[in-house]
Amino acid sequence: MAYDLNKQIGHLLRRAYQRHTHLFQTAIPDEHLTSVQLAVIATIFREGERSLMYIGRVTAIDHATLRGISLRLKQRGLIRIRSNPDDRRERLVSLTREGEEAARLYIPQAAHVTELTLEPLDPCERIAALHVLRKLAGA
Repeated sequence: MAYDLNKQIGHLLRRAYQRHTHLFQTAIPDEHLTSVQLAVIATIFREGERSLMYIGRVTAIDHATLRGISLRLKQRGLIRIRSNPDDRRERLVSLTREGEEAARLYIPQAAHVTELTLEPLDPCERIAALHVLRKLAGA
C-alpha cells in the first residue's frame, strides 16, 4: 500500500503549522515569545484575571504545559500569579503593566500573522479553511 505524505492530514497540518510558526517568529519582534504564550497573554488581556484552570480550558493547553508557560511569563515580568483568597489551591493569573503593553503591541501583529498564513487562499477558501479547522479541532 502506498503512503503518500502529501495526502496525510497530520503531515499537511504539521507543514501548515510550521509555515505559520515561521511567519509568527518573523512578524513578532520578541524572539522569546511563542504563539502559545501569546494565546495565554491574549486570553488574560481579554478576560482579566482568571484561574490557571480557566485559561487552560479556553486556550486548550494542558495543565502541565500551562504551568511551564506561566512560570516563563512570570519570570519575564509579563504576568503575576497569586493564590485565590477563597480557595488557596487555585492560582489566579493577571497581566502586569509590561504584560498589558506586550498584549497591545503583539495581538494586532499576531492577527496580521493569521492574514499572512491564509494569504495563499482566496476569500472563499479562507472561510472554508477556518470552518474545517474549527470542526477538526472540536471548537
